[in-house]
Amino acid sequence: MTDLSRRTLLGAAGTLGAGAMAPARAEEDPMAPARAALGRLLPRHADQFALTRLDGGPDRFRVTGSAGRVEVAATGPATALTGVHWYLKYRCGAHISWAGRQTDLPARLPAPGEPLAREATVPHRFALNDTHDGYTAPYADWARWERLIDVLALHGCNEVLVTTGQEAVYHRLLRDFGYSDAEARAWLPAPSHQPWWLLQNMSGYGGPLTPALLARRAALGRRITDRLRELGMRPVLPGYFGTVPDGFAERNPGARTVPQGVWAGLRRPDWLDPRGEVFARVAKAFYRHQEELFGDVRHFKMDLLHEGGSAGDVPVAEAARAVEAALRSARPGATWVILGWQDNPRRDLLDALDRTGLLVVDGLSDLETVTDREKDWGGVPYAFGTIPNFGGRTTIGAKTHLWTERFTAWRDRPGSALAGTAYMPEAAERDPAALELFTELAWRREPVDRTRWFERYADLRYGGRDPRAREAFAVLRDTAYRITSRDGRPHDSVFAARPRLDAASGTHYATHSPAFDPARFDAAFAALLGVREPLRRSDAYRHDLTDLGRQVLANRSWQLIGRLRDAFAAQDPAAFRALSRLWLRLMRLSDDMTGSHHAFLLGPWLADARREGLERTARVLVTTWGDRPTADGGRLANYANRDWSGLIADFHLPQWRAYLDELEDALTQGRAPRAFDWYAVEEPWTYGTETYPLRPFHDAHRTATRVYETLSRAPFQGAVTVSSTPAALLPGAAAEVTATFRNVNGLRATGPVGLVLTGFGDQPPLGLPSVPAAGTGTVSWGVTAPAGPPAAPVVPLPYELRATYGPEGEAPVTSVHRGHLYLAGPLDRRWRTYTNSGAVFGRAGGRYAVNGGGQDLWKATAEFGALYQEGVLRDGAVLTVRVDSQDATGPWARAGIVARNSLPTPGAAGFLNLAVTPLNGVVLSHDANGDGTLDTYRRLTGVRAPVLLRLSRAGDAVTGSCSADDGATWRTVATVRVPGAAAAQDAGLFMTATNGAGGARGTAVFSAVTGWRDTPGR
Repeated sequence: MTDLSRRTLLGAAGTLGAGAMAPARAEEDPMAPARAALGRLLPRHADQFALTRLDGGPDRFRVTGSAGRVEVAATGPATALTGVHWYLKYRCGAHISWAGRQTDLPARLPAPGEPLAREATVPHRFALNDTHDGYTAPYADWARWERLIDVLALHGCNEVLVTTGQEAVYHRLLRDFGYSDAEARAWLPAPSHQPWWLLQNMSGYGGPLTPALLARRAALGRRITDRLRELGMRPVLPGYFGTVPDGFAERNPGARTVPQGVWAGLRRPDWLDPRGEVFARVAKAFYRHQEELFGDVRHFKMDLLHEGGSAGDVPVAEAARAVEAALRSARPGATWVILGWQDNPRRDLLDALDRTGLLVVDGLSDLETVTDREKDWGGVPYAFGTIPNFGGRTTIGAKTHLWTERFTAWRDRPGSALAGTAYMPEAAERDPAALELFTELAWRREPVDRTRWFERYADLRYGGRDPRAREAFAVLRDTAYRITSRDGRPHDSVFAARPRLDAASGTHYATHSPAFDPARFDAAFAALLGVREPLRRSDAYRHDLTDLGRQVLANRSWQLIGRLRDAFAAQDPAAFRALSRLWLRLMRLSDDMTGSHHAFLLGPWLADARREGLERTARVLVTTWGDRPTADGGRLANYANRDWSGLIADFHLPQWRAYLDELEDALTQGRAPRAFDWYAVEEPWTYGTETYPLRPFHDAHRTATRVYETLSRAPFQGAVTVSSTPAALLPGAAAEVTATFRNVNGLRATGPVGLVLTGFGDQPPLGLPSVPAAGTGTVSWGVTAPAGPPAAPVVPLPYELRATYGPEGEAPVTSVHRGHLYLAGPLDRRWRTYTNSGAVFGRAGGRYAVNGGGQDLWKATAEFGALYQEGVLRDGAVLTVRVDSQDATGPWARAGIVARNSLPTPGAAGFLNLAVTPLNGVVLSHDANGDGTLDTYRRLTGVRAPVLLRLSRAGDAVTGSCSADDGATWRTVATVRVPGAAAAQDAGLFMTATNGAGGARGTAVFSAVTGWRDTPGR
């Protein structure tokens, strides 16, 4: 009997049921599709490759031969192309990607030298996202799709999600079940918005579709799936899980539908209960039509109840079994592909299904909070995956350090269910280095050495070894390709935000703080600009230089928005005017920079849509996303966040100019600024018909040089933080106040820096002779805190720090930084403290206070400050506190009682808290699955501070209650059991500002503290 490995068995559902490529007739050349691809990709060299077929076993290739005759033996046409690409990269120093190429090859190709052989270590190499067809190129023609398929084959992918043309399946289906042609076409959205219809989030937007467009899209989808099969790749199509239009049950007796509510301001389609006989008939018809239109397919992607869908009274496990039964009946041996995203897939759903026919494509393998997918999903086969961008945003970066650390370790650990990789950007054709590294994981038995990998990538990307190119990618390796964001995505551009001074990203659903150090990133741009001239001639170099030039400008938006806010708060019209002019100048420069490569032009995006008569839908998707309820209420405005030439100049820049002019006028006139209705400003552009360039109109290197010269000399590229030692000043005690100046200009050192502190008596001005590019410098003053008992547990002590600085050789500017240090009454010895939010703690009489920040207290993020006692929450304990006041730093700011087995240990088990919030009532949050993070909550709405909170424990049950009438009556919030809770847990008084990346601090004041120890602890 053949000894099959566990991974081979895990992948059996995908490989045995693939239907990927029909057996070739004897007279057919099985490698003909690969030969044709080489003719497209390397027309001058294609005839120098000899391709042969290897039989049986895992996907693999072997490259041998001599000069002018390169022999590639592989298990299939796509795998042969993967072998060709490895040869091009690691023998010829050439590169083909979906974002720039460099194929400066000699007329006669060199001999491979030692045989170059690779074998795929996992059977599934999945590519693309449910949203791909909307965000990448919804109106793409066959030529663009053909190139994308070729590139995916070069990169070793063998399963590709295809949604193009699926509207034709539903059109036929609805005609079968009581809908007219016109009704069916009206229900189908425009191609730009179809991904979210297939996800059951919406319908109809941008429609009705014309019969001609419906036919063209179906033909294109068939051409895509046929090509994938020819190459030995597996198309993955949407499966049927129950989406139906309004009125379906009335037209089809026996059908039962569940309303799905609203998604981002859009009404969701109904869900047909899968348990009924009508669902079985609909699903059978769906798969029949799909096969007629798109051929034999054995992989189907579907997610029940996506992003807030409602099961109503339908048991999810039963529904899942019915969906599975319909799929298996129509396609025996098929694989059901499910997205791993947030809480999807639910464990009860997976446990109800035959796991041998499942594949979870995990979008979150690179988050720190994800550690054990075998435990999460009960051993269901899964693909190690990532979603490296949202909306196709023009961003750079990924957690490549986690990819290289985790993939091999997770694949090779005992009992591993890892059976593939999944590269799933919401839009393709972005960030070629990330694509290259990730797709190589599946073809390497050994872990990737990131240092060596990025060195070699710099060489092959531009066609030769160059010290400045290697320097650029060394910096990128440690900045953009080692990002630190909580959601695992790079940051976008604030230039693309709806204008406001507290903007913390380009859009609401985004990373709200820089994902890497922008000042250090500057060195990558400077180094790439210095690559020697012969290597600058490739499309790959022009793409990357344009991208880095765009990114260093986008990074300035994060640096300057705070300076604008400070100048406005300081009521300083001159500084605000200077900053506004700089902001708008950099936006104009960004439009020029992105005009240097076709990948960053608005024109082609609109031209494709104009060809189909649907230009407005394309304009909408990259701006307001939808109409007002979606843009405003659904907060999807600017979700796609594109730094595109044309879009910056004509859409975003006029908004910022109007906004900044209004704020400047308000400052000079001493009045409040008027508010803007941004949707009313934006909507007219979405109806525009003006054309934009289809080809680059700037030279990349000359424009990047102008970016470098502008940024190296620009003012206001400094940041100041102020701290004290100790963090909380004690009454009458001496302390040290330290100012840290950061030069956020990574391109030039500063000249002299002058620092003046006021608010702590007469302090001498101090200075720094110079601060290096991306460097820091510190100065300190000795101060004495005010004497006498403090009036409150924590008293803010205001200060002002004036910093005068500028790039070396340029005129200095002065910026004013205002903030607070804190005077705090001392705690007695029974209390310990913990903070990861910069909190300070104080006591005055019977009152306590905690002042601090905190981005969030939910799931992956737990930022708070607490004064606590060890082991105080145990069986029979009743802990009570009155929250006297709470600053409204955010709607989910929390103040109350917190507990976990060890409060100073992040991720410790037994985590829960009972807290009051400014806008969301009293909330009991707890860790329901034992992973050390808060994931479940119950609440009572309509309650604010002041309020009494009570946490009581009986055995392993903890009950949270509150009283708004000083204890006369109590209301129970919830009783919960927290997995892993110790017999005696730490508990204390806590607060978190929970304000995203806003940075605001707040204070919570407590009294009536009972149930804790009254005597000093050890």
